[in-house]
Amino acid sequence: MKARRYVLYSIIYVALIWVFVFTFFNQNFSLSILEYTLDLPVASWVVIPIALFALLSIFHISYYGFKNFLDARAVKNDLNLYNSLAKEVFLGLESNKDFKTDLFQIPSEVTKSLSPWLNLGEPNLKNEDLKLAYEISKKVKNGEVCDLKKFKLLKTNPLFIQNEKNKIKADYKYALTILSSKIEASDSLYQEAFNSALNNATYLELSKFGFDYSNEDTMKLINRYIDGTLEISSQDLFNLINKNEFQTDEYISLATHLKTKLDPDKLMGVFDRLKNEHSNANEAYLYILYDLQMIDNLREIITSSQDGEFDKIKTLLFLREHGKLAPASLFYK
Repeated sequence: MKARRYVLYSIIYVALIWVFVFTFFNQNFSLSILEYTLDLPVASWVVIPIALFALLSIFHISYYGFKNFLDARAVKNDLNLYNSLAKEVFLGLESNKDFKTDLFQIPSEVTKSLSPWLNLGEPNLKNEDLKLAYEISKKVKNGEVCDLKKFKLLKTNPLFIQNEKNKIKADYKYALTILSSKIEASDSLYQEAFNSALNNATYLELSKFGFDYSNEDTMKLINRYIDGTLEISSQDLFNLINKNEFQTDEYISLATHLKTKLDPDKLMGVFDRLKNEHSNANEAYLYILYDLQMIDNLREIITSSQDGEFDKIKTLLFLREHGKLAPASLFYK
């Protein structure tokens, strides 16, 4: 109820009570206080307490109405101030706005912490739940593994997914549990688990999943084998390479790298089998023969080749036959 209506209704109510009492008790009553005597109708004595109560309630309403007015004006001023703060944060400007109400204290701290341009320091958050959420999100973003059970996040939540990725980076065996789990994982999380396994798991662990490796994946595993971080038999190496179709240059690149790891017989055996399965591997096999100085076997194959085939190998043989011992690295890096 509005204050004006309350005052009007109070006056009407007091007047009605006075008239009602006066109608039945048209008499006066005297009250002596010290040397003063007050003689008033009985009706007046009845309504004095009511009128006093109405007057005090009017003062009460007026006080809180004025206080609410001041609070509303302070909130409106702080709202305009907050809009200015948000604008400065978006523009990468430092801001030290001073808010008068508690309503904007926490939102202003949170807003400053979300600046895309400046590091404005740690927000001064007095709400413990909000402070915990901020600290957890920051830790997860920085690569730490945190306990998120309290927040009951969905598996599609980006914070949950990033925390799972942090677990994978901290221990590749956790990646194996995700890959073997029947619970659906997001595409990005599954890819993170796959990459972690590809870069860290043993070949025995990887073979349990029956992955279909791309050419790039196969090259990563072979590079791990060459670097000594992956153990693999020559048979498994052949099977790994044989599952994919590479270009001629890629087979040659495989041969130039694997010759530093495999002994000559195993290297020849792998690429001899590969050339029978993939025509693109023929030149890589010839390169190995030349590099191992198995010239007679090389000439036998070259003799039955067509014009325009294996020109690099033929050039190396021509130079050799004319006293120029050109290394295979002349054409094959």
